Amino acid sequence: MDLDCQSPLEVRHIDASDGHRVPYRRWGPAGASKGTIVLLNGIMSHSGWFFPLVDPLTAAGLVVVGADRRGSGLDDVARGDAPSAKSIVDDALAVIDAEHVTDGPLIVVGWCWGSVLALNLLRPLGDRLAGLVMVAPGLFPSAAVSEAAAKHEAAVRDAAPDDPAILTPIADTMFTSGPYLEGFIRRDPRRLLRITPRFRGLMSNLSLTALARLRRLEVPLLVLLADGDQATDNDAVRAALATIDPARIEMRAIASGHAMQFDVPSFVTGAITDFARRLSPASP
Repeated sequence: MDLDCQSPLEVRHIDASDGHRVPYRRWGPAGASKGTIVLLNGIMSHSGWFFPLVDPLTAAGLVVVGADRRGSGLDDVARGDAPSAKSIVDDALAVIDAEHVTDGPLIVVGWCWGSVLALNLLRPLGDRLAGLVMVAPGLFPSAAVSEAAAKHEAAVRDAAPDDPAILTPIADTMFTSGPYLEGFIRRDPRRLLRITPRFRGLMSNLSLTALARLRRLEVPLLVLLADGDQATDNDAVRAALATIDPARIEMRAIASGHAMQFDVPSFVTGAITDFARRLSPASP
């Protein structure tokens, strides 16, 4: 599957603390780096799904890192599974440790469920993190997704903890109705269609922690909402954000499906590059 971007791609690996070898993607700018963007994927997806964003971000001088979650994307070991919530967080931190360019801001971008993981990184990253971006954040699933999840889990309630038996609950038509649905998503052999009961439990635990971290947010936050999102509950997201100091939050919304990187890539990259520019130490 070809990725439609021109920036040089490297597939790199980190050795997790438990010995698991985790692959991830890295794209670098042509010149000197002005910062690091770390992209966190959702449940079904992987960092290859971010390719429409890569060229504009690297053209802005940013190192772009696709920190794939273990068991997804390029990782063929224990698909749809992870041993613990800590391992998921630690893997992301290890990728960041390997790739963070210290002469520019570090910005973590979470799309869909990646926003849950991003919020779980706030405490361990501490002052290293300049800002957080949540794109179509999967903090609160829509009623349709919640119903599908409950149905899929009930159908395999006797499955072993490490059996990838649970169908992922987001229908592919929720991502986009544009050309990328047939031209990319449905042709992607790396999309994750099933997860394990163990991983489903880890998702729930990490989601609870994410909401607690959101209430204690201390870094600048950019939130990009898709007004046509059928996968997430945007009203619940807005209500959660209303409890946070508004001086820390910038929120933008646009007509789009859940996969904003496919429907409105210029909107997403423009918002992220503006955010990175404001966070740069060189900015006035």
